[in-house]
Amino acid sequence: MNEVRAFRTFGLLALGLVLGVGLHQFTDRGPAESPYPALPKAAEPAVAHDVAAAIANDDPRALAKLLDSDQLTALETAMQPIVDVRSATFVGAVESEGRQLSAYIVKGKDTSGTDFVVGFVLRVSNDQVVGVN
Repeated sequence: MNEVRAFRTFGLLALGLVLGVGLHQFTDRGPAESPYPALPKAAEPAVAHDVAAAIANDDPRALAKLLDSDQLTALETAMQPIVDVRSATFVGAVESEGRQLSAYIVKGKDTSGTDFVVGFVLRVSNDQVVGVN
C-alpha cells in the first residue's frame, strides 16, 4: 500500500509540473514593448576617443586641451573613487539630431588599492565634448 501511495504522490507532482509549465507557456506574453523609441547607434566620436585615451594613458595635459575646467571637474566626479586608472573602454554611442552620447567603462584602483569599475558618458556636439555625466 505504501508503494502505491508514493507512486500516486509522484504522479500528482509530475502532473502538476507538466500542467504548470503548459499554462505558463500559454499565458506568458514576455515583456511589453517599450513605448520609447530607440536611438540609432553611432561610431565612437574621435574627440571622445581622444579623451578616453588621455584617461587611459594618464595624460593630464591632453585632457586639459580637450576639456574645460567644468568638464574636468565633472569627469573627476564621475570617476570617483578611482585614483589609479588601469583601462578605459568604449562601450557604445548613440546619436540624435547631431548630438552624440558616448559611453565608457573605466577600471582602476582607489586610494586603498581596491579594484573599482565606474562608467561615464561624454556628450559630444560639433566634434567637441560639451558635457560629462
